[in-house]
Amino acid sequence: MTSPARQRGVRALVIALRSAALITTAWALISRADCVFATTCRATNLLSYFTVQSNIAFVLLTTLLIIWTAMGRAETSWLTTVRAIVTSYLVISGVTFAILMETAGLRELSFLVPLSSKVLHFVVPVYAVIDFAVFPGRRRVPLHRALWALLYPLAYSILITARGRSLNWYPYVFFDPEWVGGYAGVLAYAAVLAAALVAVAALLVLVTRLPTPAQPRPVRGSARPGPSRRAGMPRDRPGG
Repeated sequence: MTSPARQRGVRALVIALRSAALITTAWALISRADCVFATTCRATNLLSYFTVQSNIAFVLLTTLLIIWTAMGRAETSWLTTVRAIVTSYLVISGVTFAILMETAGLRELSFLVPLSSKVLHFVVPVYAVIDFAVFPGRRRVPLHRALWALLYPLAYSILITARGRSLNWYPYVFFDPEWVGGYAGVLAYAAVLAAALVAVAALLVLVTRLPTPAQPRPVRGSARPGPSRRAGMPRDRPGG
């Protein structure tokens, strides 16, 4: 069994790491918004990026987790579900960004990408996966909840498409019918992203079946009962 002192130490370490991740992500979001402060881009356009929205969700979730951990409260399966979904959003955002840079032939120009953008697209997703897989506290989640990861992106896609038609501006090229061969192309890209998102969310849900290093799963039959009394042996008598 884990001693209370060790539990407190693990809790303090988790809070410290999550606090560092929270500060780093908040800094990256603020730095990414420099163009808004300089009036060189629209705040509504910046907030239209799924990566920005996913990282904002990560900041809010991490803040809740820090408070939850500091209070010593047990994580619920619903909170674990939200963690899996937000982590899947971050992973898909990072992978999509990397693919877009590769297909656009911008790999050689990757050094021009601001540090804040690199943090949001790559550093935060990697940390979020490690946090989910290694840190203690997560609960077992039903596999069908991986499909819940589609709810927000579905609403996001509808709103972005409608907004793009009115403003003739899309945050991602695969939402622009003129670039992907009409709305059939948009639907095709959306289907691929949806399948990838569900796959990542399902993998994270399956991770909840694994023990964490700080909270190993008890092995059945490992408990050793005290020595049993043989049949027919007399009972011990007081003073006997």
